[in-house]
Amino acid sequence: MSAGDRATAGAPAHAAGSQHITAGALLPIAIVTLLWGCNWPVLKMGVPEVPPLTFRTLTLPFGAIGLLLIARLAGDSIRIPRAMWGKVAALAFFNITLWNGLLLFGVQQLPAGRSVILAFTMPVWSALFSLLLLNEPLSRRKVVGLALGMLGMGLLLLDDIRNLGRAPVAALLILGASISWAFGIVLVRKWKLPLSQTVVSGWMILAGCLPLAILAPFMGPVLLHDVSGPAWFSMLYNIFLAGTLAHWAFYRLARTLPVAVSSMSSLPVPIVGVLSGMLLLGERPGTQEWVALALVVAAMVAVLRAPKAAPSPPAPDS
Repeated sequence: MSAGDRATAGAPAHAAGSQHITAGALLPIAIVTLLWGCNWPVLKMGVPEVPPLTFRTLTLPFGAIGLLLIARLAGDSIRIPRAMWGKVAALAFFNITLWNGLLLFGVQQLPAGRSVILAFTMPVWSALFSLLLLNEPLSRRKVVGLALGMLGMGLLLLDDIRNLGRAPVAALLILGASISWAFGIVLVRKWKLPLSQTVVSGWMILAGCLPLAILAPFMGPVLLHDVSGPAWFSMLYNIFLAGTLAHWAFYRLARTLPVAVSSMSSLPVPIVGVLSGMLLLGERPGTQEWVALALVVAAMVAVLRAPKAAPSPPAPDS
């Protein structure tokens, strides 16, 4: 257990349950928001030249090694007990293999802004899986969030179906990636492996990229000397920034803040994804995208916002 984990474990109960974002969390939140939000147009710079599975085979292992190196420098053991490998493999399949495989094939054919809106319906699906696997009740707030998220998702899917040139199959692939990610996150919460989350994440990424690496050669050869500068930038960005630094920041939040609060760090990601697509790729989202973005962000707020704590009963008179 690293020093950060020990400090968290030793924190008073009222501090661990605080529903406020601390000053120390602001930098990790900014890192997650900017690096993952901007990665959507950055991905579109790479995947047209490098087949999706090959792209991830060339980037994921280095990001995983970076996470394990961070964990080792923090004093964590990077060994996974044999009894836990089955669960780590399952987490890898849903959080890494399916998420990346489905996502990259979808983002090839859709604008970055539309892709990130669909992908970040994840908290909506997570609320449903939490009901089934964690017995977490669906509050009125979560039901409202589910309805808003479904409405935003349906708006984009119906638009894609009406305009076949918009690739409805690609939209369904990204939606499948979002559902897989949501299921994987709920499994992380359900199992709560007694290991450093940075270590688990590093091994999850390494294990999850193995099926992608096996299938990648069947997608066609890649001549790296023919890859353009922007595609190289996309791969390096996904190794060092979106792959290593952003994952480290996200799981630092997950380790030091309550789940409801740390999950709020994902709220600005689709907004940054849409705006960065406009800035870097010249995308011009239409009315459907802006309305769907507003609905999905509202859904995320409803699903993730922590309820107000009930007031403490007055102390009895002595």
